[in-house]
Amino acid sequence: MISILNKYKNPILIITILFFVGSLGFVGAGVFMEEYGPNAAIAKVDGESIKYKDFLRNFDLLSQEARNQEDFDENSEKALRQQVLQSMITQLSLAQAAQRFGIGVSDLEIGYTIKSAPVFNVGGGFNKDAYIWVVRNQFHMNPAEYEAQLKREKLASKFQNALILAAKVTPQEEKLLKEETDKALAKEKKGKKTSKKEKESAEAALSLAAVQLKAQDLLAAYSDKINADNKIRIFKKD
Repeated sequence: MISILNKYKNPILIITILFFVGSLGFVGAGVFMEEYGPNAAIAKVDGESIKYKDFLRNFDLLSQEARNQEDFDENSEKALRQQVLQSMITQLSLAQAAQRFGIGVSDLEIGYTIKSAPVFNVGGGFNKDAYIWVVRNQFHMNPAEYEAQLKREKLASKFQNALILAAKVTPQEEKLLKEETDKALAKEKKGKKTSKKEKESAEAALSLAAVQLKAQDLLAAYSDKINADNKIRIFKKD
């Protein structure tokens, strides 16, 4: 999956596969999308639809490289479909959460992102014709759809960042982290002196890991809440 994401690392190309996606459990293991009409909803998050055509576009982008792998079989395709739908549900859910908490994305931000994207620049500057052509022929959507997706992506990212900022390490936790770092370094160094730089680096790494775990816990709690509220529905074709 990482190699696939590296290929499409530009946020213009695909939805963001969110950092916290593994901590959510919206999509059951048995979910497998069949053929729908292009505008049919395959899922709804708090009443907002995820259309089959949008799911299919994202799946096709991610599956292009996966299909070249020898071990990519029917089960792999099902798993990838679930991952793509999972990430779309996660992104939409986080974007909605951002809006509920008063987090927004301005038209100026969207415009700057588009105009600064290399793929839309021809001859050293932004080219509107190139923008329209790429969006229609490579991303298979119109500019309005692309800009709406970009807005969701940015909203979700901002909410993620807000969770990370909220997941601060307390002074008590910081003290424990330093003690654990000292123990780990003493064991690794086997009595040799630890430099100040090595100690600071180890403490920073352990502190970052602690913040990430706390942020994951916060998002998992949010996941439990919206699941309990029955705000997510996944549709299967009859």
